[in-house]
Amino acid sequence: MISEHDRQVLSSLPVWNPAGDIAAQRLAWEELAGIFNRDLPAIGDLHKNIELRAGLRADVAVPEGAGPHPVVIYLHGGGWAFGTPASFRKLGMQFAEAGYLTIILDYRLAPEHPFPAALEDVMFAIGWAADNAQRWNGDGRRIAIGGDSAGANLALSAVTSSAPQTRAGVRAALLFYGAFDLAATAERNRTHAGLQMQLKAYVAGNTALFDDPRVSPLKAVSAKLPPCFIMGAGDDAWCLADSLALAQALFAVASRYELHVMEGIPHGFTQMSTLDAWRAATRLLWEFLARNV
Repeated sequence: MISEHDRQVLSSLPVWNPAGDIAAQRLAWEELAGIFNRDLPAIGDLHKNIELRAGLRADVAVPEGAGPHPVVIYLHGGGWAFGTPASFRKLGMQFAEAGYLTIILDYRLAPEHPFPAALEDVMFAIGWAADNAQRWNGDGRRIAIGGDSAGANLALSAVTSSAPQTRAGVRAALLFYGAFDLAATAERNRTHAGLQMQLKAYVAGNTALFDDPRVSPLKAVSAKLPPCFIMGAGDDAWCLADSLALAQALFAVASRYELHVMEGIPHGFTQMSTLDAWRAATRLLWEFLARNV
C-alpha cells in the first residue's frame, strides 16, 4: 500500500507534457530529469562520455574500494526516443554506491536511429564490458544488464537475442516496468498519443515489426534465461501487464525470476529516489544482485 509520504511526493511532481519537435521534447525531458538528479551519492569516480566505439558512448560510475567490482550495464528509459546518461545519472550512481561498476549506456535513439540500432549498441556493450571492465577494477565475468521501460525492453531483447557465449556472460537481468510485447502495449494505450508516437518511431512506422521477437522479447522466452528481477509499478497502465506476462512466461519455462509490484506507484519511479517505495525496491534489488552476480 502506498505511504502517505509517497502520495505527497508524487502529488508535488510537475507533469511532463511538452510540445514541439523531437529536439524540444528531449530538452523538456532533460529539464524535468534535473529534479531527480540532485544530492548525488558518494562514489569512487564518474567518467563521462567514454567512447565504446564510433558513435557509441557511456558514462562509467565507479564504486569506492579496490574491487574487483561486479558490473551493471544500465539502459535508460524514455520510449527509445528520450533520455541520456545525464538524465539517469543519480540512478546509475546509486548502483555504484552499492558496489557495482555501472556502465550507463548512451545508446542511439529513434526516430533518427530506429530498430535495430539501439539493440545493436546494447549487444556490443555486453562484449565491451567483459573486455574493458578491468580498466576500472571491474570483473567482466560478473555482468548484470538492466533498464527501465524502453531500457528494460532492450535489456531483455539483448539477453534473448545474444549468442549462447554472450548470454553466458550475463548473470542476471534487471527489468523495471518494461514494454515486452509492443503490439499489446500499443493496444492497451490506443488513446495515448505520445506513447503511440514512441512505439511507432522505434520501428520507423513499420508496426509489423512489433511481432519480431527482437522488438517484443516476450515472444522470445522459450528457454531458461539468466535470473530476472522484474519490478512493476502498480499504478502503471502502460506496462504493468507486460511485467506480469513476462513472469508467467518465465514460470512456464522454469526460468528463475523474482516479481515485485510496488502498489500505488507510477511508471518511471526508479528515478524518484525520495520515495519509500523506491527505497524498499532497492533493498530487494541489492539482495537479488548479491545472490546472482
